Amino acid sequence: MDITPQTHVAEIVTHNPAATKVFYRHGIDFCCGGKRPLSEVCAERRLDPDQVRREIESLSPGDAGERDWSEAPLSAIVDHILERYHAPLREELPRLTEMAEKVARVHGSKFPEMFPALAARLRELRQELELHMVKEERVLFPYVVTLERSLNEGRPPARAPFGPVEGPISVMEAEHDDAGRLLEEMRRLSGGYQPPEGACGTFRALFSGLEALEKEMHLHVHLENNVLFPRVVALAG
Repeated sequence: MDITPQTHVAEIVTHNPAATKVFYRHGIDFCCGGKRPLSEVCAERRLDPDQVRREIESLSPGDAGERDWSEAPLSAIVDHILERYHAPLREELPRLTEMAEKVARVHGSKFPEMFPALAARLRELRQELELHMVKEERVLFPYVVTLERSLNEGRPPARAPFGPVEGPISVMEAEHDDAGRLLEEMRRLSGGYQPPEGACGTFRALFSGLEALEKEMHLHVHLENNVLFPRVVALAG
């Protein structure tokens, strides 16, 4: 695709997933805040949009290890989300929560600017995401698969049991925003996930795991907010 100053950040990532590398490097939000022009986000961060564009165009498509999902079947996107993001979250969130509690107990008094607030935010994030995933898996995603199947079979769009699909999608997007705010606060409390001098192995592993969680959540939310949800709304009519 041709990237102009008015191209939305989310659109760039949708068609060139490798662009996430550039956006991560410059601290540009491409998931919850991705529906904004490149020129606008660059102005906020005092970046040259032409330089950012050149960096993106210099990447090869495979650099991000992600495929272009913009035209994939909706059922394939749902399966990918469940396997790539939901299943690992159910393993990582308890593991990271336990580590954070341990670090808070052992080292919290030495780092009052981080603990217990960081552990509390992680607990809140875990609770929100676990409930969020259940709602997607039991309500929204089954409808998405049924909707696509009905259209593929030449039938009218399947009716949703919950009314217009924009309703649950707006709820999911609002919950994504809440998760994004918690992630931002965790990054601030941790000082950008830079372990303090003399940090033990568990402390370092916690920060490494939280930073990896943040990156995966950005990709996860982008795929839902900017790829899956708009296509579902368009198909549901």
